[in-house]
Amino acid sequence: MINQDFDVLKNWMFGSLNTLLNGTSPNPKLNVLKMSIGEPQLGPPNFIRNKFDDFFDDWGKYPPSDAIPIFADAISIYLNKRFPGSKKIFDLNKNIVPVPGTREALHLVGLISKNNKKSNSVAVLTNPFYHAWRAGAIESGSKIIWLNAKKDNNYNPDLDSLSEETLKATTIMYLCFPSNPHGATASIDYLIKATRLAKKYDFILAVDECYIDIYRTEFSKPIGCLDALIKVNSNLDNVVIFNSLSKRSNVPGLRAGFLIGDERVITLYKLLVSNGASPVPIPIQNIASSLYKDEKHNYDTCLHYDQNFKIAKDLLIKTHPDLKIPDAGFYLWLPVEDDLKATLDLWKYYSVRVMPGTFMAEEVLGENPCKGFLRIALVYKKEIVKEAIERISDYFMYNNK
Repeated sequence: MINQDFDVLKNWMFGSLNTLLNGTSPNPKLNVLKMSIGEPQLGPPNFIRNKFDDFFDDWGKYPPSDAIPIFADAISIYLNKRFPGSKKIFDLNKNIVPVPGTREALHLVGLISKNNKKSNSVAVLTNPFYHAWRAGAIESGSKIIWLNAKKDNNYNPDLDSLSEETLKATTIMYLCFPSNPHGATASIDYLIKATRLAKKYDFILAVDECYIDIYRTEFSKPIGCLDALIKVNSNLDNVVIFNSLSKRSNVPGLRAGFLIGDERVITLYKLLVSNGASPVPIPIQNIASSLYKDEKHNYDTCLHYDQNFKIAKDLLIKTHPDLKIPDAGFYLWLPVEDDLKATLDLWKYYSVRVMPGTFMAEEVLGENPCKGFLRIALVYKKEIVKEAIERISDYFMYNNK
């Protein structure tokens, strides 16, 4: 009676973590610290607090599938500041659509990519993966080809490993930069290569950039796919880029962002929204406009994460002397000998909940690229992060990595 293709989605990482810890109680002498989920904890910027009242009457209006003028203008301002020169390659009416965060959009673009003209079609997914990518791959009707993101290639999936036969059959490819969980960035040459492959073999390149504005302030901001297109004077054909305020502005509950990409994809996406997907309410578009125009709160957020990573590195220096702070993102990607055992031990003895890397990726040809790592979200205020990392450090001081 129901589509069983989606049964595989039940085996997602948080469900697996719950199963692993089920029946094991945390240390009753310690308060529980949940460092397993990447939900920003700084709270929304104060300057938007009263804006919910300012646009109260707009809750009585159906939202359009297009961006309202003030939101379209804010997106344009943001893009031209963040990716200088991008104005020449996009049209606000043709290449941009507001979305309720990126999760829904990521899987709907997979549905849009369905191509019956390609026999034995495939969807190429970065491994580790975000569950919405796998949902999109299923909706594309394609076989999934996993591309492992590994340390020896700065966690950039190896595009050269894809055969011409595979590329010809590809309907969609999901990449994510800065990457989750590694916080790795891509070079402009890498992104140029990816866009050229999409155009040459006529598939959708779906680039998830939800962490593009969470970076270490001592370095330059991470480059994005738009930078690559600008450098080679290319266009948005075959490319869709996903942007969200959830991480950038600490508003995961606001559900606001946008897609910029191929006019054909954007047009069909708007049609789906008009027929049964989620438009972004007018009050939210107005509030999102204020957030996209403001850079200070985002910079302050990055300073917060800089501080948390310094705390982590200082406290773990004895047990992990070679620990590298990631260029972007807010996850500590910590190497361990046995990530499942360490997760259980940290919960049972130290009341700290972390995500074992094993649950974040598929095993491909006998290899899970995330096995032997813990993902620790440094999203809390410094006092909580310090307490959590002190407990984790104590664990490794008395146990082998």
